[in-house]
Amino acid sequence: MHTSAAIHRGCSTRNWRRMSRSVLAAVTITCTLAATTASVGAQDDAADPDASTTVTGHGWGHGRGMSQYGAVGYALNFGWSSEQILDHYYGDTTAGVVPNSEMTVRIESASDAPTVAQVDSGVVVLLDDDDNITHVSTGRAVRLTAVDGGFVLADAPTCAGPFVDRDGIIAEDIVRISTADTPQSTGLSGNVGDGTVVMGDWDGDGDDEAATANGTSWTLYNGSITNPAASVRTTFTMPAGTPVSGDWDGDGVDTAGVFADGTWSLGNGTANVSTLSFGQAGDTPIVGDWDGDGNDDLGVRRGNTWMLSPGGGAAIIEFDWGWLGDTPLVGDWDDDGIDDAGLLRATTWIRRPRIGATLGNPLPQFDYVNKTRYLVGDWDGDGVDEHGRHDGGVITLPNPNGGDGPVEEIAPRLSPNLDLDETIQRCVSSSEQRYYRGELRAVRNNGAQRTVNALPVESYLRAVVPLEMPASWALLGDGAGAEALQSQAVSARSYSLAENRASYALTCDTISCQVYGGRAVRRNGSLTSNENVLSNQAIADTAGVVRMRDGEVARTEFSSSTGGWTAGGVFPAVEDLGDAVEINPNHNWAVEIDIDDIESRFSNRQLDRAYISERNGLGQDGGRVFEVTLEFGEETFTMTGNEFRRAFGLKSDWFTIDWERSSSLEPCICPDGWPDQDLIDIAEGA
Repeated sequence: MHTSAAIHRGCSTRNWRRMSRSVLAAVTITCTLAATTASVGAQDDAADPDASTTVTGHGWGHGRGMSQYGAVGYALNFGWSSEQILDHYYGDTTAGVVPNSEMTVRIESASDAPTVAQVDSGVVVLLDDDDNITHVSTGRAVRLTAVDGGFVLADAPTCAGPFVDRDGIIAEDIVRISTADTPQSTGLSGNVGDGTVVMGDWDGDGDDEAATANGTSWTLYNGSITNPAASVRTTFTMPAGTPVSGDWDGDGVDTAGVFADGTWSLGNGTANVSTLSFGQAGDTPIVGDWDGDGNDDLGVRRGNTWMLSPGGGAAIIEFDWGWLGDTPLVGDWDDDGIDDAGLLRATTWIRRPRIGATLGNPLPQFDYVNKTRYLVGDWDGDGVDEHGRHDGGVITLPNPNGGDGPVEEIAPRLSPNLDLDETIQRCVSSSEQRYYRGELRAVRNNGAQRTVNALPVESYLRAVVPLEMPASWALLGDGAGAEALQSQAVSARSYSLAENRASYALTCDTISCQVYGGRAVRRNGSLTSNENVLSNQAIADTAGVVRMRDGEVARTEFSSSTGGWTAGGVFPAVEDLGDAVEINPNHNWAVEIDIDDIESRFSNRQLDRAYISERNGLGQDGGRVFEVTLEFGEETFTMTGNEFRRAFGLKSDWFTIDWERSSSLEPCICPDGWPDQDLIDIAEGA
């Protein structure tokens, strides 16, 4: 708001020197009204014919660039193509094509809060800017909280918690959070295909075979080195938790086991189990024969601390080894009958024979490349465990030390076509999770924490276009409405690529940028998709198409309805005949405004008149409002059309208000010499 002339007070024939509004609002002047003792504005609204006024208007939104209703109007009523629609609204631009580059979206509702994520199927992996994996969390949610120098990592069974802080700080300004398939070993398992793959010697022949655990249902297979899942041996149920396997009784046959928050359920090949307590929630379970007696024992890794317990109970072997993000992979590397420690660090396998409670010299290291699921087992019965992989339903057994055989690594799953259960989720609350294509990023920026979704722009548009324009419009006019949806896809693509909100995020996810809700949202177990096959088709039909100006992608704003003329500005103002389409409820509108509401915003001054004092001259009623004038006695205030629109909740700045009080009170009779110099000095801060 602003004043366009010197402020005057009633009850005086001379001008006041200018006062600030805050001072004027604070000064109380008592006047005697002729023929009445009522205060200004104390009339009964029910009896006051001037209590409200009708404001009429046109359009909804800022009116710059494309009208969404106009686009469908031109498609249905004029038979225009999407290119004709875009040419009309975005003058001085031309069509261009850009690659499917990365889009980064700041999640506004997650600002200044920890970044919390999980995945339904697979593991959560944390990476630095150089693509190095710094942490692998199997079957658990992770929480990153910004602190001085980096992030504190905590994890939990699910978004609902409870979260347990991990030792150390991840010394990064940006930590990338993605999903990958799960590494496997004799003591560590994860989700693969239709269940969790666990390896064990189920028949006592010295060779390890495969099993799958799907929830609480287990299937053991008769396998061999050439056909690991030849046939089903048996099926049974076990309690819920992280599947493991081991020879619990020294009979040379491995059986099933489950670890859940410090409780181990150990089977004997059927559903019968015994339970032991060792470890706590958040620990990674590991299984091995720590003392060479032929029985597999319990172990956990907590942070970088290994705690091993032959027979359960307290740990009798404890040592620190590895980094926070390493994945433990246990095996007998030297055929001494005692299982040894191993780590997977990013792509590198590190193995060290264990001698008592100490670690021996490292064995030769080797790398995996471009694969994601890991196994450890004795594939040939020679007493030495080797590495392997399970991928796409097939178990592959590489050469034991890398060699020329197939090799693998954990790799983030960033494909735009992942199944929903493989998609990373942001934990909004214990009862709400939001799925995002691509990856999430925890960002430290100038002392604040931000959460960012990074994904290909074409994937990003899948969750923008149907939230900005109804996908069902593609079915209107026997399919003619698809041109409008294609126009929206191009506009949204161009707008997002032309944005540059921050160094770490090109755009945001609210109406301040473009509405973006991620792939889907699950609330209290109910799943809702934010994508639609009709809008996906419009995106595919315009893949990479943008509007260009002066060699750069144009920032193509759009709004719901222009009312019949665009607002101009960055793009030339044009008449918008398409906006009058029959389905548009916002082409013309009317709303009642209480005069008391206006007066309350001006310290309850009595409003005498409100009218439009300047327009842009384009369209009905003289076009969009540049200036509204409000008269309060001798005081006059002016506001821009947008200021008035925002203040009183109007749909656009194209409106008409022409109101004048039908009757006025008698003039104020004031004391002689009012206002006195003391009051003027107070008002001016003397």
